[in-house]
Amino acid sequence: MKYLHINVGRYCMILCTLIALGHTEEEANATQDNRPIHHLNDVTATGTKLKAFQSGSKVNKNILQTAPSGNGDITSILRAIPNVQFDNAQLKSSTPGEIDPANISISGGLFYQNNFQLDGFNMNNDLDPNGGNTNGPNAIRGGRSQGLAVDTSLLESINVQDSNISAAYGGFTGGVVEANVRKPRHDKGGGLFGWHGNISYQFTGDKLTQYHIDPSQEENFITSANEYYQPHFTKHLIRASIEGYATENLGVIASFSTTRSFIPLNAYGPLLTQGTEVGGTREQHRFIDNYYVKTNYNPTENLTIEANIAYMPQDNTYYNVIAKDSFYSMKSGGIQSGLKALYNTDMGLWTNTLSYSWMQNSRKSEKNYFMPWRGSDDKNWALNTAGVASEGGYGDIEQGQHVFNYKSDMNFEPLEYKFLSNIFRVGFEANYTNASYNRLNNMYTFLTPAGINTNITCGQDSMFDFATCSNTKPFNPSWTDNDKNQQTGTYGQYFNKMREAKASELEFGNFAYGIYAEDSIKFDLYAWGMLNTRLGFRIDGDIYMQKHTFAPRFSMNYTAPWESYKTEIIFGANRYYGRNLLSYRLYDTITNNYQEYTRPNPNSPWTPTTNNPGRSNYAFNQLNVPYADEFMVGFTQNFVWFDMVAKYIYRGGKDEVMQKRTKIGNTSYTIWSNDGKSESHVVTLSLQNAKPLEAVGIKNYILFAFDWTKVSRSYNLYNVDDAYINNDDIIYDGQFIKYQDRPAQNFARPYTLRLSTIHTFEIWKTKWIVNNFFRYRGGYDAMVLLNKNSPGYKPEHSNINQYGKLHFDGAFTWDMRIGFEVNVYKGNILFMNLDIYNVLDAQNKIALGGLNGAVSPGIPSDTQVAAYEIGRQFWIQGGYKF
Repeated sequence: MKYLHINVGRYCMILCTLIALGHTEEEANATQDNRPIHHLNDVTATGTKLKAFQSGSKVNKNILQTAPSGNGDITSILRAIPNVQFDNAQLKSSTPGEIDPANISISGGLFYQNNFQLDGFNMNNDLDPNGGNTNGPNAIRGGRSQGLAVDTSLLESINVQDSNISAAYGGFTGGVVEANVRKPRHDKGGGLFGWHGNISYQFTGDKLTQYHIDPSQEENFITSANEYYQPHFTKHLIRASIEGYATENLGVIASFSTTRSFIPLNAYGPLLTQGTEVGGTREQHRFIDNYYVKTNYNPTENLTIEANIAYMPQDNTYYNVIAKDSFYSMKSGGIQSGLKALYNTDMGLWTNTLSYSWMQNSRKSEKNYFMPWRGSDDKNWALNTAGVASEGGYGDIEQGQHVFNYKSDMNFEPLEYKFLSNIFRVGFEANYTNASYNRLNNMYTFLTPAGINTNITCGQDSMFDFATCSNTKPFNPSWTDNDKNQQTGTYGQYFNKMREAKASELEFGNFAYGIYAEDSIKFDLYAWGMLNTRLGFRIDGDIYMQKHTFAPRFSMNYTAPWESYKTEIIFGANRYYGRNLLSYRLYDTITNNYQEYTRPNPNSPWTPTTNNPGRSNYAFNQLNVPYADEFMVGFTQNFVWFDMVAKYIYRGGKDEVMQKRTKIGNTSYTIWSNDGKSESHVVTLSLQNAKPLEAVGIKNYILFAFDWTKVSRSYNLYNVDDAYINNDDIIYDGQFIKYQDRPAQNFARPYTLRLSTIHTFEIWKTKWIVNNFFRYRGGYDAMVLLNKNSPGYKPEHSNINQYGKLHFDGAFTWDMRIGFEVNVYKGNILFMNLDIYNVLDAQNKIALGGLNGAVSPGIPSDTQVAAYEIGRQFWIQGGYKF
């Protein structure tokens, strides 16, 4: 009887706690029995306020645990959410070894103007979030907008806010993505002293992947030496976690995960056909690690204190396909730590957070010089068709951001007066950011070598501890060197011109602050229904821009009076201001800092010249802060078993920051401007069952979602040209338009249909899950530059640029997870999952190019080329939990 009493009491405690948190009795039973919770109804609800004003969507723990997880990153799991657009290149078939989180656009916004949060703490990368694949003396590969690559196995839920966003959030013109880490489990049903643990291994590779490659690119793919074509790869994911309560009031969760991708490639590109190292291989890798610890402490009934620390580094290696000793490592990610206190006072809930984060986007190179030798017996590792053998890299650069943030939020208790209920909320936040750029060593770029025509023995270079001269006769001893003098190089070769990028360091700080207030008023209209309004504002400023922004926010919800078949109408008008990216300030201040040197012969000292290329600076703080004005209207309807949600969102982007070129005299300068503008129209519709649909012992959950998007943007994200500045006339699809009126080419699928189904059932001692995700993305037209031989070209208008449409059909994919688990002994569970992406192996064409944000290195901005998404791919996972 004592044993029974203890278990009943424990069950009641869990049941009451979960119901108080808005969960169901089914969830309480599932928690008590150590079973997964299957409750799809939370998918589109982000809490009472967010649901009331249709602020966005939610992926709950059940979806996170049952959906195909792939690389396990946050943004990839958001494919099931409406109003989330993905980069065209995200599922590119030629690069399945990549593990970076996908870039996403929300409500038509720029993908690098989203606000990412982990457990309420910002994790935005402001160093270089708009990416880029350039690697050079003073340019490094850009980062991603999501500063930390968080593994979703750690999470309880992900909230995506795309409209009617509370004034408590700032620093975005797209949307807000909140990743919420789960709290430690408090039940005593675990294996070791009531603690719970989990360990698993997941794998895929080229042997489990079907490739689809455009015929024009097949040879490049098969003989690939660079990361843009990956015919071979393996991925390994290891996850482990433990959670429980050290005392009655102190809970701890600790986890570790690592994602390892290995990409073996040819050592040199296909144009290097001769040399001792030709035919060899070199291996690139991609590593992401997640170390995370979170504690949850309840010293009193009204006070909760949470503390967390995360270390999430990423290391990607690459090499130059034309040079030996050219490996470089791109290091990103970093540290995040935070302290959160939630105090439930008589006046309301007072939340305070204090956090520190450090993130980087740095490069570590194998060498700090680049030398294009003429081929010879001792310079014979790999020669191109011109007989050049190159070596070296571009040196080391460290970029980092340290951010200290404090936020205080007071959500007052409701004030009741007859038919009116009023909830007031105020908040303040401040953060200090320290950003740094540090070129750790001088980097030397040597120009075309000159020949040695006299019997001169190469001595020790006066400036370097490596050889810059060779007495070995080149294979092709006759060439025109960079001094335009005919020299035969009978006695060897030496470098007589060199450019130095000097070691330099830049550090700056910025203090930013914001205040917000909003008032939520509920009017009981009795027989006429219910009216909820939320009126708020947000004011932000910082010491660098020396400007203050005022962002009004207004949302309204009308609920019809009938209880059955509940009907709601939602309206909103809001303004959102973007963040001040640190990259702008870095670009402003970092000069090229070059010095050129020459020497007349191999044994003469290097002499500096007066030809020192530089760049102009433009003060970013003279610009306005970019913003977006939003108008939305929504509608929700209950149909007994199903809930339907529909809404329309309009976003108008103003004062968006872009680069442009201008001339002063004969000199061309690159400056910043507020000339960018955009316009987005989004329609979304979702339908899901409000309760489980059960038949023959199988519980079924269904979510249907549709979105239609139209985006126009007046500028090119990566390439700004004189045509934009002049806003020239062009011909597009036979019609005259202005250059700035070109259609957006990326993150702009016209419409997407999504259908998610989850089915759970038991067979003997095993529990099974089958998750299907069907997605159809509408076809679209890519913009291509026409030449005089192209169909549709108008020779009578040969003086202006002409563009045509390249149509890409709609893309259908079906992804599936089949999983089962078996309780082998008293809560010790073995489980296995099989994920299948693109079950039908559909060949879906996509457009890659540089226009309006499509990222594909080496492709001109006005050119689009055809590529394919990845074919059928299998992931296999096995694990143990207790």
